[in-house]
Amino acid sequence: MQLPIHIIDAFTTEQFKGNQAAVVPLEAWLPTATLQAIATENNLSETAFLVWSNERNAYEIRWFSPLQEIDFCGHATLASAFVLFGATPGLQHITFWAAAVGKLTASQEDGGRIRMVFPRRDAQPLDAVPAALREGLTPAPQAYLVNQQAYVAVYASQAQVRAVKPDLARLQTLGPLDVVVTAPADAGAPYDFVSRYFWPANGGEEDPVTGSIHAALAPYWAAQLGRNSLVAHQASRRSGTLFCEVKPSSVEVAGHCVRYLSGSITI
Repeated sequence: MQLPIHIIDAFTTEQFKGNQAAVVPLEAWLPTATLQAIATENNLSETAFLVWSNERNAYEIRWFSPLQEIDFCGHATLASAFVLFGATPGLQHITFWAAAVGKLTASQEDGGRIRMVFPRRDAQPLDAVPAALREGLTPAPQAYLVNQQAYVAVYASQAQVRAVKPDLARLQTLGPLDVVVTAPADAGAPYDFVSRYFWPANGGEEDPVTGSIHAALAPYWAAQLGRNSLVAHQASRRSGTLFCEVKPSSVEVAGHCVRYLSGSITI
């Protein structure tokens, strides 16, 4: 069986930056074990699989890291929209459906930027901080929060976020939750806040760009900074830029993509 595959650099305008995602459109769902085997073979932070559903009038989407299926992935959704928009000139809007988050929409904007609408997933203050979280991050943050995806460690400065040294063995014990560290950007920076994302329990060491967690980070920083339109920078080795708009019940996350590969796989 031959299957199309696309590898896309998401949340960047430069090849070899942002976060890589493989996108595999399907005619019908393959067994979960096969999907996982493909994602493991790809060895990218996520592989997205798409099947059109007449019943939902949407593309059903599933995301797999090299280790397991993931509930919600922003950069692979962005990459999937990029592939679908590229395959259908004139297409402006796409609806995805995922079991854990329901409907997600993507719209093509001028200049090639794609805007997605995610449900808000606000983080709440964490009163009882797990020992593995306290011991797993050096230096220590000034506050801890949590949402359904990850623990959020808040730092005072961009430099502190860049300097964080995670103890991945300790953080792995926090699964199924991941860990994101974040801080306000330096004065004069072309973005408003920064983050890094560690997910040893679910996908790997450090994720290059994590669109989904901005459904929590953008509302937090909107409240802290007093504005709803924000630019985010993920300060990983590859780095990435996310344009966020906070709404009462949703977060719009926009970004660019660059194609790296289009081809086929044989299974």
